[in-house]
Amino acid sequence: MGEIFDPMLFDEALTPERRRVLDEALAADPALAEALARWQALRAALRHSLDAHLPDRHLLVLYALAARADTLSPAERQALDAARDSLERALATHPALHDVVRQIQADAEAFEATWQAHFATPSRAADRAPRRQARQRIRRWVWRLGGAATLVAFGVILTLVFQRDHGLVTVATAPGEVRVVTLADGSTARLMGGAQLSFLDPAQGFNRRARLVGRAYFDIVPDRQPFTVETPTALTTVLGTRFSVQSDAGRTEVVLVTGRVTLASRDDRAGFVVLEPGQMSLVIAGALPAPPTPVDVTEALAWTGLFIFRATPLADIAERLAGAYGVPVTVAPTLAAEPISGTFEQAQPLEEILQALAATLSAEVLPEGDGFRLAPRDAG
Repeated sequence: MGEIFDPMLFDEALTPERRRVLDEALAADPALAEALARWQALRAALRHSLDAHLPDRHLLVLYALAARADTLSPAERQALDAARDSLERALATHPALHDVVRQIQADAEAFEATWQAHFATPSRAADRAPRRQARQRIRRWVWRLGGAATLVAFGVILTLVFQRDHGLVTVATAPGEVRVVTLADGSTARLMGGAQLSFLDPAQGFNRRARLVGRAYFDIVPDRQPFTVETPTALTTVLGTRFSVQSDAGRTEVVLVTGRVTLASRDDRAGFVVLEPGQMSLVIAGALPAPPTPVDVTEALAWTGLFIFRATPLADIAERLAGAYGVPVTVAPTLAAEPISGTFEQAQPLEEILQALAATLSAEVLPEGDGFRLAPRDAG
């Protein structure tokens, strides 16, 4: 199994044959697919955070080797000096980067010892200067390649300490479980079974970002600062709205109920789409978001365990409720076209939902045979 997963864990550019074998293995083992999705989400989050704090990894190698006077060129020292403040901030934000710096320095020491043991042979004085210059040039490039390899090798360590460094809170739901998580700004996330939501510990200052693997329905409190949901394949950004996200390792699907959201691929954030209420879009790994298409919100979000109505005619709501509860529900003709927006738990008693609907229209719920009838209050 390692032959299948090693390329995916550390290099997502799989050949078609390896991709086919991997897809078959994941389809046969949902738990394995979930574990891989979580790994990819964590890698993506790490990559995103490091891109923000350390866009040029080469500078970290120069930083680690700066103490060696004969290693950096004048241009490299100038570039390092210009970036020193940002590097210090990155090291403060990601303490694990200090381990990377120390490993690069250790690798440099080991290389120097090996060089001295095998290449530091006596030579004529006339040859000494050019030989020293050539050796310095070679060492510069070998150390930089070694530093780059170190960054790759320490990717796993950085990933493991990422949550510790950033004080993330992670909430996971068991299969079949539904859990509503209230975030520090008052926003809520309704997590379905097998979902995992990670966000910054409120004690460290909530940043209106969350990472999701699985399915969730979000109700985001409006704020001038956008709220972003990250998944293994996409970024969904909103100001204040209600929407759903379904994600796994290979795709993210978003359905918008109210407000507006932008949906972008993690691979190309410039190629985003904007969703209007009642629309959906999806992002397949390695592709741009699909053009938004209209959906029946109530039907598309039935998996949330909620009845979600968006300007839905009362007659249509009555029909859906009658089908869900197996109880006849009728509506007076004068109320049939009234548009209703609202959200109800599917576990709520039918009469409780009907009473809430009637209250919005100054109507009443009347018994009718084995079911109910919604009628204007003055109809008796």
